[in-house]
Amino acid sequence: MDCLHTVRWIASSLALISSTALLQAGCAGPRSTDQSIELGNHYLEFGEWQKAADVLQPVVQNSPGLWKGELGYGIAMSHLGDLVTARRCLETANDHAPGNLEVVGALAEVLFLQGDSSQLYQILRGAGAALGRYEPYVLLGAYAIKLKDNDSALLAYQAAIEVDSGVVRPRTTEPYYQLAVLQLSLGNTTEGARRLRQAYGISATDPRVIQLLASQGVVLDGRTALPPGI
Repeated sequence: MDCLHTVRWIASSLALISSTALLQAGCAGPRSTDQSIELGNHYLEFGEWQKAADVLQPVVQNSPGLWKGELGYGIAMSHLGDLVTARRCLETANDHAPGNLEVVGALAEVLFLQGDSSQLYQILRGAGAALGRYEPYVLLGAYAIKLKDNDSALLAYQAAIEVDSGVVRPRTTEPYYQLAVLQLSLGNTTEGARRLRQAYGISATDPRVIQLLASQGVVLDGRTALPPGI
């Protein structure tokens, strides 16, 4: 066995030992809160929702307000169909970890599944404004499209562009690309192409942007890119 294979074998063996030890911890007696959260997250990663719920429920019961426990249990319960419990836990997690994008995203999904679009919009707009980040607005745009609320989607993507202006240049093509896709779906080809050309100016290597520009018959040359902005 050469050195490279030896290193790989050791790494895989250590990973197996770590995973086995984590699972055996559930049978070795009382777990600490951190161990329970780690084990619960392990089950969540592999979509074992009931096992995750069984591990994390005592955490929520014994340590109410511990956001990592509330988050994990809320996600598990949402997949198990108990949206009321899921929402309560995720709202608690959001109260104790404001600005955590994972919490915001999980809560947004539960609100969407419950049909509470008003609170869904409020949560995502609030997170986007408070954090000054594009992600909540892009997520809002996606949900608004699912709700067939194209006006709110347009406004959300525009807000994402505004907060992602950056110090020198925008950080991502994402809001421009998503706005372009929406505009094209609405038949606004001129505006859609403009947004794509702005995205191209941010990153000339984004394959999604390049492909969509080509589908619109836009030639890629030194004049393709447009400056970012509203």
